[in-house]
Amino acid sequence: MKKALFIMFVAIVSFAIANPVFSQAVSEAFQNTPSTTFYTLVEVSTDFETTLENVKTELKKQGFGVVSEINMQEKLKNGANKDIPKYVILGACNPEGAYKALQVEENIGVILPCNVIVRETKEGGVVVAAVNPLVTMKATGEEDLKPLAEEIAGKLKKVLNNLK
Repeated sequence: MKKALFIMFVAIVSFAIANPVFSQAVSEAFQNTPSTTFYTLVEVSTDFETTLENVKTELKKQGFGVVSEINMQEKLKNGANKDIPKYVILGACNPEGAYKALQVEENIGVILPCNVIVRETKEGGVVVAAVNPLVTMKATGEEDLKPLAEEIAGKLKKVLNNLK
């Protein structure tokens, strides 16, 4: 049985290598795979509460409004009776960017707003992470969103850099 599976595997691989259409499709899929993660992260030296306020201030400076704030520590304690360190998800919206995105893709709201988290580590430190719009917007398949994704990613990166 193992030998038969191995022979099938070799046959499939040989077909794939010899078939230019299949080979091209695999090559393109790997080229289009994002090489970056879905978030950008910084560790900060300020306490949790100060960091949370600093993040909100820096988001505002970059044209974002905080449209939602979810206290995950509280939600998980109340809903699942589970304890985690402090963890807040901020839903950040850049109205100009959101409007531009809606002009390209009407269903873009499923990946909006841009989430930014502030969380306490198990060691007592504080981390801030922001979604990477270059990765999330790429999932739409709309090339016209790339410049906007780059713009929003740059703004979020400034937010994180200003927290250091």
